[in-house]
Amino acid sequence: MAVPSNTFETFDSNSMKESFEDIIYNIAPTEVPFLSGIGKTSVSQTLHEWSTDSLADAASNAQKEGDDYAALDRSATVKLSNRTVISAKAITVSGTVDAVDQAGKSGTEMAYQLSKAGRELKRDMEHMLVGLNTAVANGSSGTARNTASLSSWYGGNIPGTSTAAANFSANSNSANPNGAGGVAFAGGNNRTFTEALLKAGVLKAYTLGGNPEAVLMSPSHKQIASGFTGVASKYQPASEMTTTGAVDLYISDFGTLSFVPDRYQNANRVDILQMDTFSLGQLRPFATKDLASAGDNEKKLLTTEWCLIAQSPNANYGIFNLTA
Repeated sequence: MAVPSNTFETFDSNSMKESFEDIIYNIAPTEVPFLSGIGKTSVSQTLHEWSTDSLADAASNAQKEGDDYAALDRSATVKLSNRTVISAKAITVSGTVDAVDQAGKSGTEMAYQLSKAGRELKRDMEHMLVGLNTAVANGSSGTARNTASLSSWYGGNIPGTSTAAANFSANSNSANPNGAGGVAFAGGNNRTFTEALLKAGVLKAYTLGGNPEAVLMSPSHKQIASGFTGVASKYQPASEMTTTGAVDLYISDFGTLSFVPDRYQNANRVDILQMDTFSLGQLRPFATKDLASAGDNEKKLLTTEWCLIAQSPNANYGIFNLTA
């Protein structure tokens, strides 16, 4: 049927109120599995140092009755270190934008932007920790310091093209003689992520003294790993999940591992981790500082200064040179 003549419709009205939801939807992911899974430690200098030690190899120890003993040669501890890095975001808002009524914001525009910047900084930190292959940088006047990323601490791994024993080293390589970190790995040919590579990495981490519990990987590698024969369960109740994100449980010969996808993970590496061997060193925890304003605006700086502390590098293992 036709619409009657002179019917007044919404198309004719100039006084309808705007339909605008009082909510702001943000679909950007904020999960940071590695950063959320490690502890925090206060540090007091831009160069933070710590020591690691190990026990002598197990050996037969049968002694003669009444024997005399000479002192054993004892090894010194290994001193490790990392530099802090400054991460920051500056926010400037006009006086007017804080005065007007805005949808979806119960407080001021500055408060909203600072909250958003805080989530962005955590994503930046996760990307720097697991997404990059960064060596330590001391910095200088006019040049930023940088902290050695997770991948630089694998004294037990050398990138290679197979799982052959020759591709592995107990705790060192030519660029990193003590497994001491701070060196960005490079080289090797990319290969497909396989269950054989995972098993070899778990074995090496275990034999070097680790008890790995989590395998951090890119979303594409997580899809591959979900098909491994050792996966115990495809779905776990939320109450049983101890890590951020969807996980599969993998039953290895040396314990159960959680497969944890990380959106910021390096696309060519999988990390086999004992999470309690890492911590975030905080020289300056998250803080907001007022910046000088020369006009009708408000300026604030959100900043933090931090480093990665690898308390026992050889308890962990990185599988490098994987196809994305």
